[in-house]
Amino acid sequence: MIILLNIFAWVSIHFFVSYKTSRLTPHQLQKLSAPFQPLQMEAGGGMYRFVRIQKWKKHIPDTGGWFRGGLNKNDIGLFSHQGRVTFLNELNRAELSHWLQMLPAPFFYILNNGIVSWVMFIYGILFNLPLILVQRYNRMRIGQIMVQHAPPEESRPGKTKTPHF
Repeated sequence: MIILLNIFAWVSIHFFVSYKTSRLTPHQLQKLSAPFQPLQMEAGGGMYRFVRIQKWKKHIPDTGGWFRGGLNKNDIGLFSHQGRVTFLNELNRAELSHWLQMLPAPFFYILNNGIVSWVMFIYGILFNLPLILVQRYNRMRIGQIMVQHAPPEESRPGKTKTPHF
């Protein structure tokens, strides 16, 4: 019975947090942009090559369109600058969602005893961490594309070509 309660709790957390983050506007996401800045260890993509992210990331489903108003990332249209900005916002939304989904993991110690508490805690981390890595990897790649294909008005002297995360 306790296992069913744990499963229900995790599913509820995943859906609640996903729904709430799907309601954030691009402006609200930009206000939260500090955690989305690239880390030094991500530079050059060596960390992502080490974990072989390109081998397994294609097997992760896109759940962006599960809620009304949500976006499936394949439908955004990365060939336009606006499409790339929208994609970047969706990456930020997804990463925020998965960080927030990990936060309740310690509360499963209150709900459980012994090994079940550890299993639930580890599940919360191991389920979300690969998804966060995928968002960060894709953000690094889309950032490079945005720098290479900046619209003319952004390439004037004095304007930065670095994308806003």
